[in-house]
Amino acid sequence: MLLSKNLKRLRLEKGWTQEELAERVGVTGQAVSKWERDGCYPDITLLPGLANGFNVTVDELLGMSEIKGKMWGIYAKANALELERKYHDAVAIYDEALKTFPADTGLLVARAKALVMAGENEENGLYEMRGKAAYNINNAIELYERRLEEDNISDHSRSGLVAVLCFLYRSAGMLDKAELLARRRPHAQDSRELLLPNFLAQPERDEYLRENLPGILTAICELISGEAITDEEHLRRTALGSYKTLVSPVDAVKKIADFLQ
Repeated sequence: MLLSKNLKRLRLEKGWTQEELAERVGVTGQAVSKWERDGCYPDITLLPGLANGFNVTVDELLGMSEIKGKMWGIYAKANALELERKYHDAVAIYDEALKTFPADTGLLVARAKALVMAGENEENGLYEMRGKAAYNINNAIELYERRLEEDNISDHSRSGLVAVLCFLYRSAGMLDKAELLARRRPHAQDSRELLLPNFLAQPERDEYLRENLPGILTAICELISGEAITDEEHLRRTALGSYKTLVSPVDAVKKIADFLQ
C-alpha cells in the first residue's frame, strides 16, 4: 500500500526514527514498524495528525494522486481494448486492477459493462443475449444502480452511467424503467455537443463540431430509419462513443430534410 511507503519516506526525510514518530503520535515504535511494513494501518483518527506532522495533506499521505493516476491508466488501457472489440482482454485488465482495489465500484461497473459488450458471436459478428451474457446484464444493472447512489462521481460520469443504464434496462426487458429514465434526461439543447461550441474560440470550435456532428447526424438518421441495432451495439456506442459506420453529412442532411417534409 502507498501509505506504508509514504510513511517511511516522509519519516526518513524528517530524519526521525520510528520511535520518535511513535512518540509524536502517541503510539508504540512497534506500531510504526508494522505500518511501514504494511502489516497493519494507522487508525483513521491518526491520519490528520500524521499528515500535519509531515506537513502534507491526508490525500498526499495516502498517495491519492498516485492512485488516481494509476486508475486513469487502467481505464485508458481497457477503453482502448474495448474500442478494438477486445472485451475479454479489457475484463482481464479490470480483474487485475480489482486485486489491488477490490471494493472500487467504478472498476466493478466498468468490468460489468465490458462483460455485457463481450456477448459477441465472433462467427458472424452479431451480438446475442444468452446464458452468461444475460446474467452479466442483471449484474451490471445492479452495479450501475449502486454506483448512481454514490456522491463521489462527476456530473459527466453520472450522465454516462444513466445513458448506459437505459440500454441495460432494455436489454433485460425492463422497458418501463428504460423509458422512465430516458424521459428524465436533459433535452438535446443541454448536451455537451450542442452547448460547449458556443463558448469555444476558433479554430477549436470548428474542430469540435467536425468531430462530434457526424455522430449526432448518424444517430438521428438511424432513429429516422428505424434501423434495428442490437442493445450491445447501443451500449458500445453509449459507453465508448464509437460507431461502426458514420453516415456521410450530405446523405444525413438529405435524409433528415426528407423526413421533416
